[in-house]
Amino acid sequence: MLEENKEELESTQLESVESFTEEKQEKKVTEINYNSLSIEELIEEHEQLLETEKPYSVSKQIDEIKVCFYKKLHSLNDTEKESEEEETETDSEKQEKTLHPLEIKFKQVHNKYRKLKSEFRKNREQEEEKNLKIKQQIIVDIDVLIKEEESIKTTFEKFRTLQNKWKNTGNVPLKENNNLWQSYHHHVEMFYDYIKINNDLRDLDFKRNFEQKTLICEKSEKLLTEKSINSAFDKLQELHEHWKNIGPVVRELREEIWNRFQVASRKINKKKNDYFHKKQAIRKNNLKIKSEICKQIIGLSTPLADDHNQWVKLTEELKVFSEKWKKAAPIEKEDLKKSWSEFREANNEFFQNKSLFYKNKKEAISTNLQIKVSICEKAESLSNSTQWNDTGKTLIKLQEQWKNSPFVPNNTSSPIWKRFSKACDTFFNARKSHYKKLDQEKEVNLKEKKALLKKVNLFSVSDDAKKDIVKLKEFSKKWNSIGFIARDSMKINDEFNNRIYSLYNKLKIDKSEKENIQFLAKTESLKGNKHQLDKEKDFIRKQIESVNKVISQYENNISFFGYGKGTESMKKEVMKKIDQSKKEIETLKDKLSTLNKI
Repeated sequence: MLEENKEELESTQLESVESFTEEKQEKKVTEINYNSLSIEELIEEHEQLLETEKPYSVSKQIDEIKVCFYKKLHSLNDTEKESEEEETETDSEKQEKTLHPLEIKFKQVHNKYRKLKSEFRKNREQEEEKNLKIKQQIIVDIDVLIKEEESIKTTFEKFRTLQNKWKNTGNVPLKENNNLWQSYHHHVEMFYDYIKINNDLRDLDFKRNFEQKTLICEKSEKLLTEKSINSAFDKLQELHEHWKNIGPVVRELREEIWNRFQVASRKINKKKNDYFHKKQAIRKNNLKIKSEICKQIIGLSTPLADDHNQWVKLTEELKVFSEKWKKAAPIEKEDLKKSWSEFREANNEFFQNKSLFYKNKKEAISTNLQIKVSICEKAESLSNSTQWNDTGKTLIKLQEQWKNSPFVPNNTSSPIWKRFSKACDTFFNARKSHYKKLDQEKEVNLKEKKALLKKVNLFSVSDDAKKDIVKLKEFSKKWNSIGFIARDSMKINDEFNNRIYSLYNKLKIDKSEKENIQFLAKTESLKGNKHQLDKEKDFIRKQIESVNKVISQYENNISFFGYGKGTESMKKEVMKKIDQSKKEIETLKDKLSTLNKI
């Protein structure tokens, strides 16, 4: 009987060790999907789990919360870092070294849990030591029972009391558990084998034990239909613990009932192992996916992009890869650190390359900004100029230079642009106001000229030429004293000049004197009109050039005349024309000299 019970005990222990090993390898499936919670919600969930009386019962959930929390915190830190880079065109050398406020809060909560767990472990160890002494005493008491000479009924009642006490006493230190159990089982066997107990009572106990073990077999077989493999496995461990605390059955049924329980246990363990290996394969594949994503992240910035828009696009692609990396979960716990390190290194390489780009760009922006500042300062120096035409052309060229100047971010160039725009607006608004005022003056001038032209048209020459000349000069002087008129009204000047010339032509004076008076009148009309003055000068120069050509032609013709009475008169005629042409040139030069003095 002792050998059979010993065999049963060793098989039970073997089964329990296998189950315990698998339990350590596999985590319980948590009903809450912590990946779906925000950082704040994870902290709240952690705080709620502190309320449990058994800290170790929630250790798996808290480990998952911790992993999820730091994943999300690193992602949040990356986002804040990226935002800072975009706003400041990157300055990665200025990183905040203090802990994130959420991490501080999380650490406070987690430290409370660690303290609770430490206190619980300490209390549990004390309790286990206490339980060890109780169970050791129970074994001693059973041994004493065998040697007592009391009635069988009294002895058996004491034995049952000790059995219940054993069953109701909690766990003992793990290192003592196996030896203690073997000792207990040995003394129980000793009690049954050596005490003189009556067969009816013993058979009744065997029957009761058989019924309890049969019920355990049925429960273990029912666990095969349990949906949750982890739940079925945990319940099986409880059944094994219960089995240990039930006494033996009749010798003929021991092997049969134990084999039945073993068959169900192995099937559940196989399902557990299959499930574990399947999840292990998934985790290994996820690790491979994560590693491949890290390579793709490194490839984003190799070779380096040389354009801001390209970096914006690459950063968006990085976010997509990061999301894929996070979704490739779970992986083995021992691979977490290595995988996370690989992910961080890939991200760091990307952001270092991005930072280098913006650092170089910042230097270029400084140079480009100076170009815009120079353009702005030139515009500001011209903003109060009254050289409306030349300055206007210069400012338009500066606007074109600004447009074609190198790129500078808006947040940097905006203040300079406002200064430049203000300088341009100041000038062009002043010019617009000036020309508007001139237009009003031109309208008044046009009315005056129309009134004067009307008087001139009514004037008629008399026999007193000197008096008429004075009057005509007064008309011209008055006309020239009137300011500018609009360009589309310039025809009135021609009308006035033509009328004055026609009146001079009617005067009864010498032709040359008349021409001189007309020219002087014309010069008076040209005063203040640079364009018309230059035009008249060019006209006179061309006349001088034309007359010189005529003189050259005459002088060339004389060289072909021979000597004789017939050619002498022709020579005299040509020489006379040459002299007249020279006098005409002198007159033209005098006119040009007069115009140059205006």
